[in-house]
Amino acid sequence: MEGTRTLKDENDNPHFSIHKNESVVLLANYQSDFILINQYREPLDDYILQLPGGGVEEGEKLEEAVIREFQEETGYVCGAVHYLGSMVPAAWRSNEVTHVFYTEEILAKGNQHTEAHEWISVQRLKILDCLSGIKENNIHDSELCYSVLQAHMKGYINIDFST
Repeated sequence: MEGTRTLKDENDNPHFSIHKNESVVLLANYQSDFILINQYREPLDDYILQLPGGGVEEGEKLEEAVIREFQEETGYVCGAVHYLGSMVPAAWRSNEVTHVFYTEEILAKGNQHTEAHEWISVQRLKILDCLSGIKENNIHDSELCYSVLQAHMKGYINIDFST
């Protein structure tokens, strides 16, 4: 990755310093489904269910970046987005900061415009199925889990923790 330096800690474990270390993801709620992506991740040699998102381009506002990335990766066009917060998905491994957004405003569906290195399929998942997947430890993506928790705490989605 351009602008990335691999470093080693005192135990010879690698970690990465990323020059452009900000990324964005979007939790999109459409007709009681989350619009997610199933993306191949080489370090896992597997696909993982996660939020659509990506890097922030030079001079781009976070809101613009998340709307652009959402459309590129899913083909869906969204309107207003709401900031849920920032997180460091792997602080022990990288200095990357992910900004998390939420929307319920899906305006249209078009075509994906993925990059050559991306192997992505779009998946709609019922909110309750997503919650069950998190509870049963079948959903492992930290950004997805964080966004669902933040969306609940900020009043965007209701979660019945008694079930």
